[in-house]
Amino acid sequence: MGRNSSIMEFIPGKSGLDYFTISQVFFMILFFVTGIPGNSVICFLVYRSSRLRTVTMVTNLIIGNLAVADLAVCLLKVPVSVATIVAGSWVLGELLCNIVGFINALLLFEVLYSLALVSISRYCCVVSPSKFSSLFTKQRTFFMIGGTWILSILCAVPPIFHWGSYHYEEGKAICVISMNESLSYTIVLAMVQFIIPFLLITVPYCKIFRFLQTHNRRLSANSITSSFRRQSRTSLFHDFKMTKLLLIIVIFFVACWTPYSVVNLLAGFNIINPIPLGLDAVCNLLTFLSSSCNPYIYGLLNNQFQKGFRDVFCGLCQKFTEEKVGTGIAKRSTISKRGKRRKLNSLSIRHKASIRKCDGGTQYETSL
Repeated sequence: MGRNSSIMEFIPGKSGLDYFTISQVFFMILFFVTGIPGNSVICFLVYRSSRLRTVTMVTNLIIGNLAVADLAVCLLKVPVSVATIVAGSWVLGELLCNIVGFINALLLFEVLYSLALVSISRYCCVVSPSKFSSLFTKQRTFFMIGGTWILSILCAVPPIFHWGSYHYEEGKAICVISMNESLSYTIVLAMVQFIIPFLLITVPYCKIFRFLQTHNRRLSANSITSSFRRQSRTSLFHDFKMTKLLLIIVIFFVACWTPYSVVNLLAGFNIINPIPLGLDAVCNLLTFLSSSCNPYIYGLLNNQFQKGFRDVFCGLCQKFTEEKVGTGIAKRSTISKRGKRRKLNSLSIRHKASIRKCDGGTQYETSL
């Protein structure tokens, strides 16, 4: 009864369920349609483009891993959520609820830890380049990415062994971790899902910007040659631009995920119980927005990915145009051949019609 009344509060004056369901499905399908191609292109560019794998290789590998997690969210979570919303309840049974809940939690943790790894790598790259080159080698970066997946699995697996549980929540339209099943697990979850990742993501960026500001002031104050200063400023500008890109991604992520995390933590400590359906649904949709928009943030703000996006989409457009032109040429060629055959047939008929008998034998006149 409480759930139904919250629907009516969310969309006043209507039989909320219709409008509520339609709006949820519409936005989820929109995020699905925009998220799949964007994240797929990022994965393709990182995997196939040698340029992206050599220039700022480590950051791009981690961004590629983040795109894999976002792509998995779009491919796995969105279809299940849409089907559940349309069905009106969870109809796939308890076993699949546990499996889907585990995958859902795993992807959430992986996105968080990937962003934390990006911020730490950028801090080392900008503040201590020598430490960065020795610590973030290609092989070690792959090990670190693998470590984030292992850590995500360890954080998501306890409910399967009855420390906490997975259950279906109507507002989220999917099976998630129950926040008030176990107080001890709720406290641990608050630490590993929000507080620790938030600190790992925000603190390095604050230190990076402080370092860049200090370095820029020193560069202006010191009397050094103009060529060296120009070179240093170019390097500084590149670091600042890349850091700005990643910071925008982080701010966008925090804006999308903080409402979800805060509301669920409040529910876990019984400050909000139950969560109003409309509020729960909006917070959940914001998490899907994060996964679908991240690749376009890369494309709009990063010159390397921008060029990669152009190359991929221009290549597809060129291929489509060539196929279309080729089809048109083939059609024109067929029409031309048919016209030639008709002309030859006409000439043959006229040729035969011009045959006339003469006294000296048969004489041919070809009318052209």
